[in-house]
Amino acid sequence: MYFSAQSAEGRKKYVFFTASSHTRYLIRQLMRISLIIAIVLSASLQCLFAIDLKAQSAQQVKISLEVHDETIASAIKKIEQNSQFRFLYRNNELKNLKTVNLPLSERTVKETLDIILKGTGLTFIQVDNKILISKQSLPTAAETAKDIRLTGMVTDEIGNPLPGVSIRIKGDKMFSTASDQYGHFGITVPSVNGITIIFSYIGYVTREIAVDDKTPALKIALVPEAGSLNEVQIIGYGTTTRKTSTGSVASITAKEIEKQPVGNPLAALSGRMSGVLIAQNNGVPGGAIQVQIRGQNSLSSGGIPLYVIDGVPFTNFNGGSPATDNLNAFGTSGASGGISPFGMINPSDIERIDILKDADATAIYGSRGANGVVLITTKKGKSGKVKIGLNLNTGFTEVNRFIPTLDLQQYLALRKEAFQNDGVTPNTTTAPDLTVWDQNNGTDFQKLLIGNRGHVNEIQGSMSGGNDQTRFFFNSAYRRESTVFLGDNSDKRFSTRLNLDHTSPNKKFTVSFSASYTNDNTNIPTSDVSSAYNLPPNLPLYDAAGKLFWANGFTNPLASLLRRYSGVTNNLIANANLKYTILPGLNAKANFGYTNTRLDQVATTPASSQNPANNPTSSATFTNLNAQNWIIEPTLDYVKKIGQGDLTALIGTSFQQNTSNGLSLFGSNYSNEALLGTLGAAGTTTVNYNNIVKYKYNAVFAKLNYDWNEKYLINATFRRDGSSRFGPANRFGNFGAVGAAWVFSNEDFVKDNLPFLSFGKLRGSYGTTGNDQISNYIYLPLYSSTTAYLGNAATNVFTLPNESIQWETTKKLDFAIDLGFLKDRISFTANYFRNRSSDQITSNAIAFQSGYNSYTLNLPAVIQNKGLEFELNTTNINSKDFSWKTSVNFTFTTNKLVDFPNLDKSFSASTYVIGESINLIRLYHYLGVNPTNGTAMFEDRDGNGIINANDRYVADLGTPFFGGFNNTFSYKGFELGIFFQFNHRFGVTQILNTRPGVLFNQNDFWLGRWTPTNTSSDIPGATATAGSAIYTSYNNYTSSDAIYGDASYLKLRSVNLSYTLPQEWLKHVKISNASIFVQGQNLYTWAKNKYTLDTETTIQGGPPGLGTGTLGQVLPPLRTIVFGVNCSF
Repeated sequence: MYFSAQSAEGRKKYVFFTASSHTRYLIRQLMRISLIIAIVLSASLQCLFAIDLKAQSAQQVKISLEVHDETIASAIKKIEQNSQFRFLYRNNELKNLKTVNLPLSERTVKETLDIILKGTGLTFIQVDNKILISKQSLPTAAETAKDIRLTGMVTDEIGNPLPGVSIRIKGDKMFSTASDQYGHFGITVPSVNGITIIFSYIGYVTREIAVDDKTPALKIALVPEAGSLNEVQIIGYGTTTRKTSTGSVASITAKEIEKQPVGNPLAALSGRMSGVLIAQNNGVPGGAIQVQIRGQNSLSSGGIPLYVIDGVPFTNFNGGSPATDNLNAFGTSGASGGISPFGMINPSDIERIDILKDADATAIYGSRGANGVVLITTKKGKSGKVKIGLNLNTGFTEVNRFIPTLDLQQYLALRKEAFQNDGVTPNTTTAPDLTVWDQNNGTDFQKLLIGNRGHVNEIQGSMSGGNDQTRFFFNSAYRRESTVFLGDNSDKRFSTRLNLDHTSPNKKFTVSFSASYTNDNTNIPTSDVSSAYNLPPNLPLYDAAGKLFWANGFTNPLASLLRRYSGVTNNLIANANLKYTILPGLNAKANFGYTNTRLDQVATTPASSQNPANNPTSSATFTNLNAQNWIIEPTLDYVKKIGQGDLTALIGTSFQQNTSNGLSLFGSNYSNEALLGTLGAAGTTTVNYNNIVKYKYNAVFAKLNYDWNEKYLINATFRRDGSSRFGPANRFGNFGAVGAAWVFSNEDFVKDNLPFLSFGKLRGSYGTTGNDQISNYIYLPLYSSTTAYLGNAATNVFTLPNESIQWETTKKLDFAIDLGFLKDRISFTANYFRNRSSDQITSNAIAFQSGYNSYTLNLPAVIQNKGLEFELNTTNINSKDFSWKTSVNFTFTTNKLVDFPNLDKSFSASTYVIGESINLIRLYHYLGVNPTNGTAMFEDRDGNGIINANDRYVADLGTPFFGGFNNTFSYKGFELGIFFQFNHRFGVTQILNTRPGVLFNQNDFWLGRWTPTNTSSDIPGATATAGSAIYTSYNNYTSSDAIYGDASYLKLRSVNLSYTLPQEWLKHVKISNASIFVQGQNLYTWAKNKYTLDTETTIQGGPPGLGTGTLGQVLPPLRTIVFGVNCSF
């Protein structure tokens, strides 16, 4: 639809507004009011600049006019022909109106219009020689003279001007405009307080800014919507957009992170990115979280990605082998199983997280990019008036599913039957549960130990603002999360952050500074009591005297809760970025980063937590770790326009050093448990270790990028790294990559023939990256102290050095296609990748007679990870009041050992198979039950009549495919987000730590077991006595596919519902924005496997970082539900 005006000379239509870059909705709204604005602005300028337009009034000009049964449009044309006035109106508003009759007479134009428009609901306004007819309630020129003029500029988040941005007053369609080609705008608004200006642009998040008559010139930065082509992506030493990227980058923004009630930002990534697997060690607050990007590339060296926080690389602190992102000081930990360093970062401080996956994106990080790179960018201040934010939330946590176990009577029946099958009579020693303990009252140990509710409370406040030169962001937060265990167990975190940015008046010099400090205090049991779920249901917890009950073979779970772990972590991260423009396009930059982490841990074991029959004494372990890391990275970049393209070049160097100092002391023989927290009260003190480790890393790097008219793109990177973890002969390594892309949607033949295709890009990359995640000083002989003959102190070499140890190298190949349809309402990406890692660094066992246990070396083995990644984002509905958006991602992966020379002669022959996954397990094939005696039967694969290790087959414990899908619904002020995560894999489906029938409870799977009256069952019979036929048959049962199967799951990972309060409610209380919300995490799980507490964390074997790696139960990630309010002033 167009606004139009008819001339007296003909019927030519004048188009006053077109906007091909806007959505259909914006076009319709802006066209509807653009001519109104033209009139209002003209009136405003007339008053502001006192320009005498010398136009006659419609009340003065007289015309003679006669009309007989004509349309209003026809009558208006006659007025134009008989006067100097030109009329502006919307054609549809004049349609279907009654015809008019006007006898011939001389009248003023105003009188004529009053007669013609009477009863139509239309009105008019004159400015100069233009008359606008509309259904809108129009202000008079005198009224508009009281208005004020606002000007400013709209840019993207990195400062590039945005043309065509829609700018309007909230709640008043009369006042609107759009930014010009340079991003500048001007808008006239009523001179009253409480006015809110709305800035909206396709592909960007809409912003609302409150203004008044004192508001200075505005500078508005719009942030791209997640998934839009204009979305800025952070890459190594720079930025790009999805439109111009040649690499494979996955991103998540603050908007998505803040909608999830998580204490660790990495937990917010789970299932939301293709190619990225996330797993929590367990659900204990503050525990470690593992990240794996595009599979496992190494046999035994570290597989963790490189983490970079505001340009400062994070390195592992404990110097272990393989490297880890666990802050535990040399093995001391509580029930959480570890401490994630990223638990030190407040998720609300984060602006975005970008994950670099292919060689083009990661090669700039050289030897540390083999396993991918995770870039964490924190929030910065924005120009504008000071904004104060407050967020309060509170909620609870709980286990979202339990294992169905036998009740007391079912358990007792199982036990009695086991002794009958074995032909043994139970007695007080072998069966106290059948002969001594209460057989009428039982305990549900799951509900007792982990069936409670934890609580989450968080408060945080922020302040941000500034002007074009100086901007700041400050945030401070306190979070407390308790566990579901009995007792006072919690993780408390206080964090604060300050970000400052300053630009000189001449725009040549820019400095950015950020600093964050976090104090985390954890007080939890030393062990996870979830594993006690299968204690006998009638096991007494207290004896007759009210003291803890003890029995041979059992640890009272209440006693386990008395063994305490406390850890205090202080973390400081600071960095500064300097930039100076030497010449137009030539910039010198320097990045300075410093990290200091101090960890103090105490693990206590009081005598009261141990069986008094063993005459125990109290003991405690004291551990501390002090780690410091600094980095300096000067760079020089140059941008030059060549032809129709832009050439970008960057060179730089990196100097980094990490020092960690760890000390562990063991105190025992305490005289009083109350003194356990004091080392000086220990009767005996032993030094476990005192290690000082230094790691140095230097590099030079370069990057060259050419973008020809946003159509043909090429990117080349090179890096030469030096690491102190290798000997002088192999200390340096070269790495690099080339990436290219073709934006074929910018070709004329595509535009002409595929109008529905709004974006299309082919891209590919190939390159090499490395891995130095090994222990320090492997190339040197390391000594340890020992006690020699007659008590004399001595030292001895405890590691066999390898001076020839060198880098692991990963070659990455990547091809992808990015598509957008219907003005990018539908976007789709398909990605193929193949990673091949060689020169595997691992430890091989050697003959004991050598005096050493193992030898670290490079194996000539090659590991391949390949797969397909798919991402689909759709805007299903996008109307004025309602929107519905969907995003889906799928990843299909395979992993295999491609080559391993002389594998059959190595110590790894029983572990790996060429052509198979490195995440394999060898299993017996379960055939069912011998109906005559209830024993388990297995396939004799080699036919020799004996079931032994040679009869096992190889099964893959990897993850063939995984992903997630999200739906977001918005209606007026309401927003609802629902996110599901899925994972398909082969794994443990039946936890069997003990044989069914022994002195432990079992799950209800065993209700269908073989009995003399149920001989058709395929579940073996009960047994309680070693040496019996059934008991012996279970030797291979736990190593068979009887307890393995489909371990896939679908999780309702998160749901969030929020309501943003209308501005009309808030303007009277001086609150600019306010919302209330409820958020849920880990809400429900659907899985075939119902006999594990959690299908995600209970994994046997498998790649590091995808679970506990043990066959047992751990506290699962907890269902978390919080309620909160978020407001800004």
